[in-house]
Amino acid sequence: MLQPIPVPENVLEYVLSREAARLLDDADVRITDFTRRQRPAIENFVVCDFRLVDAALAWIDDADLACGQRFCEWGSGFGVVAMLAGLRGWESCGIEVEPALIDQAHDLAEDHDIDVQFAAGSFIPEGADELLDFVEDISHIDTDCPSGYDELDTDIADFDLFFAFPWPGEHGFWEAVFERYAATNALLLTYHGIESIKLQRKVS
Repeated sequence: MLQPIPVPENVLEYVLSREAARLLDDADVRITDFTRRQRPAIENFVVCDFRLVDAALAWIDDADLACGQRFCEWGSGFGVVAMLAGLRGWESCGIEVEPALIDQAHDLAEDHDIDVQFAAGSFIPEGADELLDFVEDISHIDTDCPSGYDELDTDIADFDLFFAFPWPGEHGFWEAVFERYAATNALLLTYHGIESIKLQRKVS
């Protein structure tokens, strides 16, 4: 079962660190340049409000909501959220199916000296195929790519906090994967559009 945790209305009062601000400025330039140059375009690559997500991470830390410090970004793209978590001291990683985005994430993390891992593959763990039968529209999710957890030498149940930006209509599937395979008391933070973010805990 998933238990909602209300996000404070004033969460954006948390201030970006100087390192995070530099990261976001650089990421914005690189993402803009990448989307202009990349052909064919990666249709599934859409960025969220990184400032809002960083504020949510700060609040989660401040309120001591997580049971540990292992973080995973599902569909990590340029890996910005995973890097923001890394800057906050989380043992952080990202899973992404597009090799070109993995390359960009590695370069960005290296240039900002942020300790974060990235794996090529799917956020869906092995054996989760039965969940696909309960979802009407998962056209933006690659269900054929091998799971990324092996490359990270870890298991989905090892993480304490996940972040995801599902497409409209696909939130139920991402939540089903989390509810089925994440550890009890793990947290799922999801982005739902402009100034909208949701936090849920898996409870027994």
